[in-house]
Amino acid sequence: MTAEPDQEALAVFCAALPQLRTLLRGPASSDRRAIVAQTVRAARRGEPIDRFLAQLGIGGSTTAPEDIESPRSSLPTPLDSERRPVIGDYMCPKGTCARLVHREVDAELPTCAIHEQALRFVAEN
Repeated sequence: MTAEPDQEALAVFCAALPQLRTLLRGPASSDRRAIVAQTVRAARRGEPIDRFLAQLGIGGSTTAPEDIESPRSSLPTPLDSERRPVIGDYMCPKGTCARLVHREVDAELPTCAIHEQALRFVAEN
C-alpha cells in the first residue's frame, strides 16, 4: 500500500512540470531531468514525492500553482452571446492532486503534465 502524496506539493509540481522540462533540456541537466522523471513516476503511482521535490528545490508551501506559467494547448470555444456561460474550474484529470485552475476567457485549455491530459472541467452549481 502506498501513502498518498501531499496534494498541495503535487499540484505545485504539476503546474511547474512543463517549465521544468523546458529548463532542463540541455546535457548539463541530465541528473535533474532524471529526478523529474522519477517524480512523475512516483506521482502516477500515488507515492510520496516530497523527497524528489526537495531535490528539485520545489516547496509545496512556497510556490503557488498560479504563479508558474504553464503552456496551454488550445483556445476555448467562442460563446454564443445569447447563452449563459457555464462557470467552473479545471481540476486534475485523475484526481491525483488538488490543483485547481480558473480559466480566463482568452486562455488556452490547462493541462496536467503528470498525466499528459487536459485538466477536467467541473461546473459550479
